[in-house]
Amino acid sequence: MSRSNSLSIILIKTLLSILTSSQLQSVISLSLLFIMPSAVNQNGPQPVKSGKTSDPDFNVCGPLFAAAQKGELDKIKEILDKDPKKIDEQCEKHDKYTPVIVAAVSGKLEAVQLLCKRGANVNLRDSNSYTIIKLTLDKGYKDIANWLVDAYPEMIITDPRLPKGEEWLKAQFAKMSNNIEDPASKPPQTVLDNLISGNLKPDTDRTVSEVYWEHILLRYIGDIPKDIERNYSKKLKMAFCGTFDRTLQGHAGIKESARLLNSVLPTTQYNITGTHVAPKGQWVTERWEYHDYENNLQVLDGVDTFLINEEKGKIEVMLINYNVYELKWIDDPERPVKKAHNWTPV
Repeated sequence: MSRSNSLSIILIKTLLSILTSSQLQSVISLSLLFIMPSAVNQNGPQPVKSGKTSDPDFNVCGPLFAAAQKGELDKIKEILDKDPKKIDEQCEKHDKYTPVIVAAVSGKLEAVQLLCKRGANVNLRDSNSYTIIKLTLDKGYKDIANWLVDAYPEMIITDPRLPKGEEWLKAQFAKMSNNIEDPASKPPQTVLDNLISGNLKPDTDRTVSEVYWEHILLRYIGDIPKDIERNYSKKLKMAFCGTFDRTLQGHAGIKESARLLNSVLPTTQYNITGTHVAPKGQWVTERWEYHDYENNLQVLDGVDTFLINEEKGKIEVMLINYNVYELKWIDDPERPVKKAHNWTPV
């Protein structure tokens, strides 16, 4: 036995003989500060548990949702044979998912195909305004997303993770840029490139133009939660005119404004007809229109104005005006070959 070990044993025996139990406990606790530093940090950050997060249980939504999640085709047929109207039910307990969304995010391709054959509306969004394509890609089921793209060639694909979505977003970007005469107000190419690659800049290291155009492109893509998180102040003040007359505040307010917009405009077929980024100050004003001939809806007077804090990289004030009109086609008796529009407010 070495001399150092012998001295250690003698020291321990001496401490045990002269210290009370409470004093000994204090010595032990003090020792832990040096030999076990992690023991005193139990209230600090805890490591994230590894492993796959369990999928939600859609049984609470009803039998059709449960069958869609499990891919039980016979059960799906049985339920829809009895009540075909259940095909597009939205589950309030799970972000307003529809049965076809549940089947898609659960990786059940055959269930998706069956529900679509029965007439499921694949354009319905969840409570976050997410499309079925985005939700499916987020879960990693690219095969199902590609099947939906092929099965619904008329569906507007806005997610740049798919080739058709990237092509669409680039085309919209070019259209917006061509509509804007002022070079300083045109959308920066880097904003588009970053969104397509997924490598976004830090939210506080951006110009007024970058904040504004990222907001616009995220809305086109359909990722409203990401837009709110990155581009809006938690103290946001909003004022509406037109179809919706009201004031809203904060992140809850902008989420509600998105819900209102999507309740009357079901797609992202917006057309930015003009944007001005103020050379001095932090104001941006845009003119926009909306044309949806499938649903006979149109906006002709969209005007949005933003006050953007460049230092914080956040929209702090927003003024919004738009009126949604229903399109009705009528014959022109003088020119029977052509059509004229009769716009009636919704």
